[in-house]
Amino acid sequence: MRVANLVSGVKEHQPGSRGFTDCTRSLAEAALCSNPELAAAATKALFSELVEEWADRFEPSHCATYAAFMSEVLYAPGSPVAAVLATLGYGEPEELLDRYHRMAAAGRTAGLGRRHVKKVAVLSRITLGADVAVTRPLLLAAARAFPAAEIEFIGPKKNAGLIISGHRIGHCEIAYNRTALLVDRLLAWNQLREAVQGSVNGLRPDDYLIVDPDSRLTQLGLLPVVPDSSYHFFESRSAGGGGGSSLGALALRWCGRVWGVDAADAGRVPPHVPPASCKRLLDEGDRPLAAVSFGVGGRAPKRVGDQFEDGLLELLRRRGFRIVLDYGLGEEEARVVDQRLAAFAGRAGELSSDQPGWPSQTDLLTWRGSLAAFGAWTAAADVYVGYDSAAAHLAAAHATPVIEVFAGAPSERFRHRWTPAGPAPVHVLPFTGSTDVEALLRKVDQIAAETVLSKPRPRLDE
Repeated sequence: MRVANLVSGVKEHQPGSRGFTDCTRSLAEAALCSNPELAAAATKALFSELVEEWADRFEPSHCATYAAFMSEVLYAPGSPVAAVLATLGYGEPEELLDRYHRMAAAGRTAGLGRRHVKKVAVLSRITLGADVAVTRPLLLAAARAFPAAEIEFIGPKKNAGLIISGHRIGHCEIAYNRTALLVDRLLAWNQLREAVQGSVNGLRPDDYLIVDPDSRLTQLGLLPVVPDSSYHFFESRSAGGGGGSSLGALALRWCGRVWGVDAADAGRVPPHVPPASCKRLLDEGDRPLAAVSFGVGGRAPKRVGDQFEDGLLELLRRRGFRIVLDYGLGEEEARVVDQRLAAFAGRAGELSSDQPGWPSQTDLLTWRGSLAAFGAWTAAADVYVGYDSAAAHLAAAHATPVIEVFAGAPSERFRHRWTPAGPAPVHVLPFTGSTDVEALLRKVDQIAAETVLSKPRPRLDE
């Protein structure tokens, strides 16, 4: 049966039915097969057309469907984790599914004996934006809830440099390839188990906690890594019901309920102090600074398009802003920036990490480098403008006013959940195919004038 037919079959049948199970197992078997082309096509369909669609809805019914689906996938023919799960006491999908629902519903309280916990490790959400928006607040809240414990982040090195710099938080490195075949994504669990075992070596189960914020490393909480008594699962996809809270706010609310600690402002601590070069830019003249990114993390529907991007840079220039424009990640995002520069009416140059000052008569400087380093420029800026991205979450964490144009949202709840959270104003402007681009630019201009130009931010040394 073709991959497309199997995807349709999964969608058409109810979880628990024979048709649902058969289509799921067949799709997973194709994704795990030795034919690289078929495995790649089936893996892509499995995640992009089913898993991501369910997750992006942020609805309890879709969470339950996902759990039923992935628990079958994990035991499909060719699965590299089924035998290991059996040795852990989970010989059937139903047993693993029962554990998942127990962990998702668990509401442990302050009776943990928080003073006696020696280590708290938080798993990465893998994507940069999610680690800034969700994982980082959880790490900071854990440091507050367990003041005597060692706090550790388990995830990619690149993400660690973005979210734990400047904090007394350790790092245990582990990688996860979001574009890999299904077999390699599942094998990452074995590496995670080894990393966790090394991290808690010598500790008893009641001495440590592993916090799982819907990590891809555990396939959103399905794969166990430690005894259940040492595991706390923040199931973010159904949290908050139909409300409009962001994921960061919901994560901190979960900390308060589960750990019995007031962590409402834990996410407001800037990730790191901006370098002196940022301060020098601010000290030169009275022109405000705007940090801009057109990065979309490889998700093209998040872009509004050339007309908006060219219009945005022009309105910022006319308003007297100096602009720092990030080149983003990958060839496609660099190509977009090159096109914007070719159409830009002002004078542009390149920004360096040891920038001595703002070049005379220059309106725009481009930044080529890490997102963590660009985060320093968002901290220095008077405003950040861009799409739904990790850079927007970084800017909000730095207490920089944010104007975010949110395109490609599959639902209103998705937009609410991924709204950046921070102490400064955050303005989210929805965009759909029917939105007038000129009207959108006028709205951005109005917000910039009312919330930024009329209320300049304090300098970094104030």
